[in-house]
Amino acid sequence: MTEFFDIVVRGGLIVNGDGINQADVGINGEKITAVAPDLGDHQAKKVIDASGKYVFPGLFDVHTHPVYSDDMGKLSEVAAYGGITTLIHYCYVKPGQQLIPTLERTIEDGLSKSVLDFSLHAGLFDVKHQLEDVPVAFKMGVTSFKIFLTYAKLNWMTDDYWLTALADTIFQQKGLLMVHAENGLVTDYLEDKMLTENRDPVKNFMWSRPDFLEAEAINRAIMIAKTMDCSLYIVHNSAAACLEPLRRAQAKGWKVIGETCPQYLTLDDDTTKKFKAQAKIGPPLRLKTDNDALWQGLADGTLSIIASDHAPKIKQVDDDFFSAPYGTPQTETMAVMIYHEGVNKGRITLPRFIQVFSENPAKLWGLYPKKGSISVGADADVVIFDPTIKWTISVSNQHSNAGFTLYEGREVVGKPVLTIQRGEVILENGKILAKPGQAKYMHTDTSHLYL
Repeated sequence: MTEFFDIVVRGGLIVNGDGINQADVGINGEKITAVAPDLGDHQAKKVIDASGKYVFPGLFDVHTHPVYSDDMGKLSEVAAYGGITTLIHYCYVKPGQQLIPTLERTIEDGLSKSVLDFSLHAGLFDVKHQLEDVPVAFKMGVTSFKIFLTYAKLNWMTDDYWLTALADTIFQQKGLLMVHAENGLVTDYLEDKMLTENRDPVKNFMWSRPDFLEAEAINRAIMIAKTMDCSLYIVHNSAAACLEPLRRAQAKGWKVIGETCPQYLTLDDDTTKKFKAQAKIGPPLRLKTDNDALWQGLADGTLSIIASDHAPKIKQVDDDFFSAPYGTPQTETMAVMIYHEGVNKGRITLPRFIQVFSENPAKLWGLYPKKGSISVGADADVVIFDPTIKWTISVSNQHSNAGFTLYEGREVVGKPVLTIQRGEVILENGKILAKPGQAKYMHTDTSHLYL
C-alpha cells in the first residue's frame, strides 16, 4: 500500500543527540510519521531536497527577554532566522507587580504575536511579596523560577532568606530554581570604588564583577538549594571558575544544571574594549582562557545547555558605559556561532551540538520526545542546516531591532536554510513564512527531576 505524506525531507543526514544517520523524514500534519533510509517511492505533497545538508530537530532558546527592543513577536522572528523553533521566555515580575496576572498577560501576548512555540519561566524580583502565588503558577504550566543574586542598587537582588524560602516552595512543587549568580553587594561596592577613583569603566568592567565572585554565588546557591533539596539551574556561566562548584555538586549527584551562552564561548574582554557600551552584559565577557574552559565544560557535560540571553537594547558604542543598559542581541547568531566555533573547530561533536540545543532542554522541561528529536511521533520541528555556506555576519543581515551585533564582520561557515515547525515551513529562502498567532503555549514539567 502506498503511503502518502504532506512533506518528505529527502537525502539529508539526520542528527539526533545519539548519533548521525542517513534517512528521509516523512511528515503528516503536525507530526513526524516516518524516518527511514528511503521514502523515495512514497508520494508527498511537498518534497524538500536535503542532500548534502544536515537535518536537525528544532532548536531551543531557553533564555530570552521579549521586553526590550524585540517584543514577543519580533523576538520569535529573529530566533526563527537562527534556526530556533521553541522558545522559553523569561516573564519578569518586577517589584509591585503580581505574578499570576503578569504570566496571564505574557501568555496572551505570545499567543497573539509569536511565530514560534513557547513556554515561560517566571523571573521574581520581589520574592517576599510574590512567593505565595508560585504554586498557582505551576497550574499554569510555569515550573521554573529565576532570581538575581546581584543588582542590589536596582532593588532586584534576592537575599539568602528569600532565596531559601523560594527553594523550599519550589521543592514542594517539584520545580526548578534558576539563579543569576554574582555577589551583588560586593560588586556594587567595587563599582562604587571604580567610580570614586575615576577608573576607566570599560577597562575595569571585568575587574568590578570578578569571576571568583560569580563562583562564590554559584556555590552559595548550590548549598542553599541542597539544604531545601531543590533542583537548581545556574544561568549564563561565564568563566572557568564557575565550573568547579558545578562539578563538585554534580559529582555528589545533586541536581545542578549549568547553562552557558554563545557570547561566553566566542567573545572576550577584548570585545568589551572594542564595542564598549554595546558589549556591556552581566556577567561580563571574560578571557580567552575562560572561553576554552567553557568549551571543555560543554564537552564533558558539566554544562548541558546553551542559550542566548537575548536582551536586545538599542545602544551606541560610545554611550556612557555606566548608564548603558545590560544586554545584547544573540538568538539569531547563536546556533551558527556555536556550529562554526564548536563543531567546525572540533570542540564539540555534532550530536553534542544537538544535545545542548535541542535534546537536553526538551528533556529538562518535560517536552521530550515531542520536542528535541527527529523520531516518529515527535512534533515535525525540523531544521535543514547547510554546512557549506560561507557568509559574514553583519548588522545588515541581522533582524533584531537592537541595530548592532557583536559579531560584526565575523566570517562563518554553516547556516540554517529551511525550518519547519509542526509541519509548517516557517523559514525558507531567507524569509519568514510563519504568521503571528500560530504558536502554541506549552506547559513545562520538571517533576522528573525529583524521581
